[in-house]
Amino acid sequence: MYNSLSIIGPGLLGASIAMSVYEKKLAKEIHLWGRNEEKRNSCLKNKWCDYVHESLESAVKHSDFIVLCTPVDTIIPILETIAPHLSPGTIVTDVGSVKGSICSQAETIPNDNQFHFIGSHPMAGSEKSGMEYANADLLKQATCIITPTEHSDPLALEKVTQFWSELEMNPVQMSSEEHDSLIAGISHLPHIVASVLAASLSEIPDEQFKYAGGGLKDTTRVAGGNPKLWQSILAQNSKPILNSIDQFEQTLKALKNSLASEDLDSLQAILNEGQLVRKTIEKSK
Repeated sequence: MYNSLSIIGPGLLGASIAMSVYEKKLAKEIHLWGRNEEKRNSCLKNKWCDYVHESLESAVKHSDFIVLCTPVDTIIPILETIAPHLSPGTIVTDVGSVKGSICSQAETIPNDNQFHFIGSHPMAGSEKSGMEYANADLLKQATCIITPTEHSDPLALEKVTQFWSELEMNPVQMSSEEHDSLIAGISHLPHIVASVLAASLSEIPDEQFKYAGGGLKDTTRVAGGNPKLWQSILAQNSKPILNSIDQFEQTLKALKNSLASEDLDSLQAILNEGQLVRKTIEKSK
């Protein structure tokens, strides 16, 4: 699909994308940029990396397609840095899990070189981070949400959609506002709940967690994610997340009141609702 493709930030998602691009032969050359020397040296040892760059400018200078795979609070600063060095018609996308602020700010960046930015969010990942956990299969059959704006170039949108399709993902389109509202409920809130649950158990002596069953491990799994990365994600999507927290608090309060008043019918109704939603989630796979 491309002569030269650049991946900025070869972490879990970035390296997985590079692996898949190499596997599918979607680019003649794969260029990577990493912030630290150790990561850059690690990239050079892999067949899915043709060139590693110390500077952002050299990493994107001749690229046709660029994927920004850095934390959400760095995507716009990086785009501002590379914009003057892009060739006309270059397509830039990202993998950030917050789209409203990124997409709106991207359109304010001076664009004399006529590059095209289309926001993306591959719904693939893990509570683990880092290139050592990357795998091309991480992307397969997962959804990728694409968030064009009314100013998006139709051909660039088509190419971004095709790119994710070629990686065996299932691309769908929605507005950045729809995306942020949805993801607040189905991704950001679960992480918050898992983290708060784990934090609330901090007074239990470490040695007593050996008695925990699979339920605790399953429920708190995503709390193992990088706190610094999640801090920036939650901060950038705070308003939709606060709405989701309000809904969660109402349900939790209803359950608490049911217990306090020994209203077993209301208690069971909430548990039944939870079971039904869980079954719906399982069927959606």
